[in-house]
Amino acid sequence: MDLGKLSAKELNVVAQTNFPEKDITLKIACTAPAAVEFAVTDGRGDTKAPGLVFSPTGFTGENLYYGLGTVNGVAIGGFGLRVGTPSADQQAQKFLVRTPDNLNWRTPRSLMVSNAPTSYSWGEDEVKGPIAATFHAFPMKVAAAIRPARDLPVTTDEYKVDGFVTFDVYYL
Repeated sequence: MDLGKLSAKELNVVAQTNFPEKDITLKIACTAPAAVEFAVTDGRGDTKAPGLVFSPTGFTGENLYYGLGTVNGVAIGGFGLRVGTPSADQQAQKFLVRTPDNLNWRTPRSLMVSNAPTSYSWGEDEVKGPIAATFHAFPMKVAAAIRPARDLPVTTDEYKVDGFVTFDVYYL
């Protein structure tokens, strides 16, 4: 997720600076009805700034956001993927989650998409699990934040804001 460059003058000195949220949608087209699940892997996991809070959800926890790069070895921030309402063949569905230690589908407690090995899908409910469809859509909001300017190196006028995640999609 390339969010461009950010001027050092735009950063809050004592608190994190939040970017306006950006809408993105994961779209999956199948040649025949199929249920799917996905997991997200952080390509810059070692560049997450600690202690960020993502509003309006208020969620914290480094497993709930992804890295945005470094400046002189210092992590500049992070971004989270806030959950929207998924659909299957244009019908709204319930968002579902499972983990390796609990393979039962359930409603997630967080409104943020976590790092793999947690995986996600959607369906009518937890009991029925993921629904088969020919077209799946999962809207999300990218919520990015930069750590307080006082915690960043002052060796530059701009900071390149660049996160990277991989969506692994699996047919069920």
